[in-house]
Amino acid sequence: ELLNGDDQRLKYAALELRMTIESLAYDRAASYKDEFPPSEYETWQPKKVMQVLLDIDPHAASDSTLRIGLEPSPGVAPEVMHDVGHETALSMAVIKRYYDALGSYLHVPTLKQARGVKPQDPAKLRMKCGEIAGALELVLASSVYNITLGSFATIECFNCEKPLRRRFPFGKESVRAECMECNAGYTLIGLGNNQVEWKPHQRKLKCGGDKCLTEALI
Repeated sequence: ELLNGDDQRLKYAALELRMTIESLAYDRAASYKDEFPPSEYETWQPKKVMQVLLDIDPHAASDSTLRIGLEPSPGVAPEVMHDVGHETALSMAVIKRYYDALGSYLHVPTLKQARGVKPQDPAKLRMKCGEIAGALELVLASSVYNITLGSFATIECFNCEKPLRRRFPFGKESVRAECMECNAGYTLIGLGNNQVEWKPHQRKLKCGGDKCLTEALI
């Protein structure tokens, strides 16, 4: 659509590029499906999807290189590392810079907007489409996709007894978690030596009866 030189086709190029941004964001989210809140599945805006992913994993939108090597002995760094591949991730900066900008070319201005809006400049749109196409080509040229390695803690939910799994990012002292089945909340506290303590968000409340000493766990 960009190469045929027809300015009337530019809006279709913008549409295809915008849909590519959406597809890449949704594909990234699918790789976090065990950690992605079901309530967020229904959102379609890439910025919102990516923000949820960044809350789960601060490196979700970062480029990465995967290497492997044979340890001389357990815990000792390999002397030789072998490249498996490199991934250029769809960044939040690319989404913020281009997604809404492309969308402005895909809608007819309202009557109010039409009175003060300058005619769209095809040359400007062509340049913008070229920029985003180049950025997306780098993402699609990655030799490995959706690297989601991490350290995870798993328990059975204290409330509904369903399996609960939460990523614990490197360098974090604590993270929050929520059961996808019953919405029970937890705080995970790192104890060092690959140990994590799960603290449920609950309190003991005394019965309101005059002579009752029973405590309820809320």
